[in-house]
Amino acid sequence: MSDFSSLKIAIFGAGSIGCYVGGQLASIGADVIFLGRPAYQKALRENGLTLTHFSKKPLHIKPDSFRFTVSAKDISHSHIIIVSVKSQDSTAAAKTLAQHAHKDAVIISFQNGVANAEVLRKHLPGHIVLGAVVPFNVTGKGEGVFHSGTDGDLTIEAHTVPVLSKLQAAFLAADQGCAVSENIEAVQWGKLLVNLNNALNTLSGGTLYEGLIQRNYRKAMADMVEEAHGIVLGAGITPAPFGQADPEKMIKTLRLPNIAYKSIMNSIVKIDKRARSSMLDDLEAGRPSEIDYLQGEIVSLAQKTQQKAPINKAVLERVNTVFKNAHSPRLSGKDIYRLVRDAKA
Repeated sequence: MSDFSSLKIAIFGAGSIGCYVGGQLASIGADVIFLGRPAYQKALRENGLTLTHFSKKPLHIKPDSFRFTVSAKDISHSHIIIVSVKSQDSTAAAKTLAQHAHKDAVIISFQNGVANAEVLRKHLPGHIVLGAVVPFNVTGKGEGVFHSGTDGDLTIEAHTVPVLSKLQAAFLAADQGCAVSENIEAVQWGKLLVNLNNALNTLSGGTLYEGLIQRNYRKAMADMVEEAHGIVLGAGITPAPFGQADPEKMIKTLRLPNIAYKSIMNSIVKIDKRARSSMLDDLEAGRPSEIDYLQGEIVSLAQKTQQKAPINKAVLERVNTVFKNAHSPRLSGKDIYRLVRDAKA
């Protein structure tokens, strides 16, 4: 029997990220229960879980290796509850957990943005609530298949609770890097700067790779990230490097000519040419946007600290319009750069 069989883990919000990380844990024998929608329950019961990765062999987890429920009362015995709902659903998730989570359960936010853990803490004062960062994107392919098109190690907020060390060991056993950080907020802000690209990918309507090989697209992203980085620093926050470069290096790299940038993409940046952002997936699936928790956080921070964020505000407004229209305008890199340039004028 696996050394991790006694580790009871609930995935609250069994969407793409939840199913992927939960599947990794189930694959090494952890006791995993997924909480999600009936459609996912049916798909996973019929097909099991198949995790694919652009640089790893596929991993299949049989249906009898995990449980799936649509009722929150079924997660009441879990030692760890991984919250992977969309940011706009954090308050509702917290209120449900307040009713059903075991009093000693550790709650970990595997969500985009920088404020979700605090939202959970507000409604769960008796629980240990930890922030975390998921560096890779995951797309649901249907029939229980979930594909990761980018790479990276998970990062979880450091704590002395023993079950956290066991969770970290479980991820490592599943060949998933997992670090702990004494300053998770810095890591979250570092990731948020990178995730600002989700909006541009939604405006372009293609893959991340198709956007990034266009210099005008990269110049737009560089200007947007540079503005956001300045606002974050101006608010007294120092974001941690995300991936292999700090924000300043990332901005410089994005502005390189195509030949130099393509060389870096081929040798350093690990990305599947089919990878897309979760925001574009949300748009095409008819789900709400998380833009308020990305560009919206930058605009809000700028307002609170008496700074200006014209680029991020313009992108925020354009993406909100796109979600109202329910389809991507499929802007070229040139069009996106014009949007950014006009916002700066």
